[in-house]
Amino acid sequence: MATTRKRGRPATLTDSARKRRKMQVDRDRSRERIFIGDHFERWNRVKADLNLRFNHEVAGILLDRYEADLHQKTVASSTPVPKTTNLGRLQPGISDISSVGSGKQTDSAMSGVEEMESDPGPSTKLHVEPDPAPSTSQRVKVKFGSSFLDPSELSIYITEESGDEDEDATEYEPSFNLSLGPREVIGIEDCPGMESVLPDDDDDDGIDDEVETETGLGGGPSITQVMCAEDIPNQLTANATALVFLKQLIVLANLKVTRACQVKGCGEDTNIEIQHVGSALYLKWICSNSHLAEKWCSQPILNRGLHAGDLMLSAAILFSGNNFGKMELFAKFLKLGFPGQSTFTRLQKRYLVPAVDEYWTSQQTGIVDEMSDKDLIILGDGRMDSPGHCAQYCTYTVMEDQTKKILSLKTLDKRETEKKSTNLEKAGFVKCLQEIQEKGLTVKEVVTDAHLQIGAMMKKDYPEIKHSHDIWHAAKNLGKKLLSAGQEKNCKELQKWSKDVVNHFWYVCKAANNMDEFLGMWAGVLHHVVDEHEWFLPYSDGGISACAHDPLSDPTGDKVWITKGSPAHEALRKIVLDKRFLNNIHYYLNFRSTAELESFHNHLLMYSSKRYAYSPPVYRARNLLAALDYNENVDRQPIRNKDGTLRLQRTYNKKSGRWTVYPVKEKKKYEYIQTMMEWVLDKRLEDKEGFHKQQDLDEGDPRRLSKTIAPVLPPPTSELAAEKKSRFEA
Repeated sequence: MATTRKRGRPATLTDSARKRRKMQVDRDRSRERIFIGDHFERWNRVKADLNLRFNHEVAGILLDRYEADLHQKTVASSTPVPKTTNLGRLQPGISDISSVGSGKQTDSAMSGVEEMESDPGPSTKLHVEPDPAPSTSQRVKVKFGSSFLDPSELSIYITEESGDEDEDATEYEPSFNLSLGPREVIGIEDCPGMESVLPDDDDDDGIDDEVETETGLGGGPSITQVMCAEDIPNQLTANATALVFLKQLIVLANLKVTRACQVKGCGEDTNIEIQHVGSALYLKWICSNSHLAEKWCSQPILNRGLHAGDLMLSAAILFSGNNFGKMELFAKFLKLGFPGQSTFTRLQKRYLVPAVDEYWTSQQTGIVDEMSDKDLIILGDGRMDSPGHCAQYCTYTVMEDQTKKILSLKTLDKRETEKKSTNLEKAGFVKCLQEIQEKGLTVKEVVTDAHLQIGAMMKKDYPEIKHSHDIWHAAKNLGKKLLSAGQEKNCKELQKWSKDVVNHFWYVCKAANNMDEFLGMWAGVLHHVVDEHEWFLPYSDGGISACAHDPLSDPTGDKVWITKGSPAHEALRKIVLDKRFLNNIHYYLNFRSTAELESFHNHLLMYSSKRYAYSPPVYRARNLLAALDYNENVDRQPIRNKDGTLRLQRTYNKKSGRWTVYPVKEKKKYEYIQTMMEWVLDKRLEDKEGFHKQQDLDEGDPRRLSKTIAPVLPPPTSELAAEKKSRFEA
């Protein structure tokens, strides 16, 4: 019967579907993986001597031999008969596997290949099913030849990379190895950590990533393998961990310590004692008479006994934007040695924060040299550490428009503005602008949001600098007015036109060069919405009297034309021709946007989350770290696929309800972090006092003005505890 071919284009797999299919094939193949370690050459010799093509055929012969031998042993236990070996049925040329050259084969020491059954039948593919292993006390021990490989003591591992990802799994002939190992070995698909090697089925980012494989694993007296659940508490969860430097580990490997104590007249055996000091681990060889034979530390030690790991761990916590509390909990779960809270705080204050300040200053010097001969257009915006009018900190950032690099960043505490958080943004803008001008840079234009205090100051103190407003904020406010007007009872049809009116505002601000051109094009929307695309007189001297669009094929889509003179049309007229709105249009004619600053403010959350409280110096350092990260990676290029197209990532906007894509950029390298680490270590080596000495507050620290941000000093704790009452207590 002829098969009918489906009509239409053949189905093709997407990258994610192809990857999921490949992962499923790999999982199916993993169930047939075995590992034989050092016996690989012997296995190949047997396969060649038997003139077999596939490994599973060799495995079938060995298993058939084992079952036949086991059957003979069972019969011999009930009816003793002379046991003979019959190797004549093997193919010519096979040699003794393990005792080559001995020439002797006895009952007590078999060659490893037992007598074959007559006509064993076709061999089947070796398939190892997960089977819970019995305990040691219940295990049945059977004596085999001196070199016999007990198939019940096999571990499984694949030694061959996967082929074509579209290859049918049923056609795959696995290349496998067999090795001696404990009965408790489980299937590789059940091993912990396998999901970390295989990407998630829904992850589309790692299409080109190499699949991590474990090859060459073998047992040994110095290698601890955990293959059963009984070993987990003793070897893993109850076992302490430590931070060890690689070179110190090599020192330990080369260390030679005599077992007997070398103190004259002692000679007692030495024992190893383990001691944790912060993140460091000490091994001490001590005899029963308390004589110290040798001592080893897992980390280099800096001046005055500070462990390098403690300082570098503290630096890594701050430089990566993490918090000590979370990292300490992370270390606790791993039973990892870790420095204490007080040590971290002192190291942070003494070495880390000053290193960040100095590195930021050095980086800014290069940026200033790059911008020194340009007329700059700068973007400025403030970010509060909490919403509403109760913020303690404000971060004001100034960015250059062309390169998108941050030129200045200032953090302010409300104690610097008489504890009024509403004045923080203006104060931050003034400090940033003054710093830029003091560096000798020329500012031609400043772009901010429509902040009234900043606008008034620019008119009064900086009339020579052009002041523009962010176009996005203006479009957002216009959309709010249109939606509010459309909620009126007689203006419902205006709601469907609000998006088009806002888009027209964007277009007019970009196309118009002056106020006359803007007004001429902007007022035309009043005629367009009522299906009038030409009008008699323009609205300004340089204006137009017709719509600029081509003839409409689908005039309104799902919208209806608004009736001229209706309440909806009059509401739109009031918004479009509002005098206060038109008087501010000159702020938008240069079509500037601070969207990149908004992106940086979102990036700040990685280093200074709004859910944590920081002291003023630490808050400043964390913001500077975010700025360093941004400046170092602002020029990253988008990743391209093998065919040259951009790699895109999907994202869903909950507010708009639409899907969109954005290009995926190269991964960050963080090359500057190593330099900052070196600066921190240099500071420690140059320090002659240590970090335990009491340190005074910096000159500009707002805590010099007031200890807290509260308007009154706190009463004693005992007094507060006595006055505290609860509605839930009797």
